[in-house]
Amino acid sequence: MLEALTPQPQDKILQLIAMFRDDPRDTKIDLGVGVYKDASGLTPVMRAVKAAEKTLWENYF
Repeated sequence: MLEALTPQPQDKILQLIAMFRDDPRDTKIDLGVGVYKDASGLTPVMRAVKAAEKTLWENYF
């Protein structure tokens, strides 16, 4: 069944992310993901969000 599928073009956002990753400049700005990342490449998560996740996990999972 899957052999009948034709390859699709690469996703434009994924192309942009790869271009950002491969760009050696220090002054580049990541436009591939609409999420803030700090200098180490991590996305900070607010304490309130972490607390809400913990509450959901403890009460529903």
